[in-house]
Amino acid sequence: MEEFITNAALLAGHLTQQCEKAAAAQDASSAQLQRAAAEVGQGVASGRAELAQSARAAVREALSQEIPAAVEAISDTGDRLAALAEQLSRQQVAMASRLRMLTWKALIALALGGAAIVGGTAFFARSNVQRAQQAKVEAQVLEALEQVSITSCDGRPCIKLEDGLQRWSRNDEYILVDTRNTAAARKK
Repeated sequence: MEEFITNAALLAGHLTQQCEKAAAAQDASSAQLQRAAAEVGQGVASGRAELAQSARAAVREALSQEIPAAVEAISDTGDRLAALAEQLSRQQVAMASRLRMLTWKALIALALGGAAIVGGTAFFARSNVQRAQQAKVEAQVLEALEQVSITSCDGRPCIKLEDGLQRWSRNDEYILVDTRNTAAARKK
């Protein structure tokens, strides 16, 4: 039973470690997502700065050259910013989905581990009760054998019992042994 409890504790420790690893992985994923968001923020800021610079350059260029070239440069920068924002949005959705999946897996693993521990404990408890009942029957048989003298009579086994003992109602070949008298005699 102690070995089972030790194994159950080891299993619980292992499941705890797995949950801690999953939580650490989730934390790491969250940190990566935050870093990506910060990078996107920096990208947006640098994009804004780049857009401002491009706009200034475009104005200068437009004054010196054609206006359509400046408009095209501004449009390209806006498209890049929109694509970057869309990519960030997709990454956030994917990370949230992965985090939910990992959480469910951890909960299912804990539930299965708990069910296995409860089932194993119930099995071993039932087995121990059956063994205890068998031991009780064997102890009663041994106690009854103490009331009987078994010997050999001309090479054949024989049993010495007191005359007039009560017979068993289901089979009169057996004599019921009264253990109350011997228990009282032992106490004296």
